[in-house]
Amino acid sequence: MDFIKEFTTAMTFMILSVSSLHAAYQLFKDHRASSMGFLLIGCSSVLSFFSPSNQMIMSLQNDLEWAGESLGPVLSTFDFLWLSDDHITARILLIGSTFFVILSDWLSPDGLVIMSRCLAFSTLSCSLTVCAFAENAAGAVGSVALSLPLLVSPRGRSGSLGSLMLPTEGLLSWILKVIMALGCWTTRKGLNKYLLDLKGWD
Repeated sequence: MDFIKEFTTAMTFMILSVSSLHAAYQLFKDHRASSMGFLLIGCSSVLSFFSPSNQMIMSLQNDLEWAGESLGPVLSTFDFLWLSDDHITARILLIGSTFFVILSDWLSPDGLVIMSRCLAFSTLSCSLTVCAFAENAAGAVGSVALSLPLLVSPRGRSGSLGSLMLPTEGLLSWILKVIMALGCWTTRKGLNKYLLDLKGWD
């Protein structure tokens, strides 16, 4: 039973890492912000393959995975906003998310969960607004998929769990990882479609 659980966990991390790193590579030329977000998600997934006994490395892995789930959707939404010429909102979202990451160590576990969900709602509402006006279904689906981990079950930093968190072990964790992998793929298609549409309008 433990072997099946470990194998399934490894497979979900592999699917997410392949999807996110491929998206990062494909988007690097035209969408640098999204590419960096997907690279962050991919690196955290690759590191999660290993199970080190060193507590410091385990803490680093957890923090990197948290940063990927928090900043990945923000950076892809930044590109959607930038392409739509809403540069002010894009900058505000990026600056706000940066402050959130910097100040996260000073938040209580419950405060971190609440702020994580606020960030996810803000990011998702911005991207869905842009995708709705651009009639970009792939971008909308991708944005929802990338934001789900923060909305459904945000994680704490360095293994801390707040009372408002749902457990992310087992089936829920696997489902969220696969959905995020789908989000990386569809967001890449959505960004490329949006750029092609803009070039066509010109």
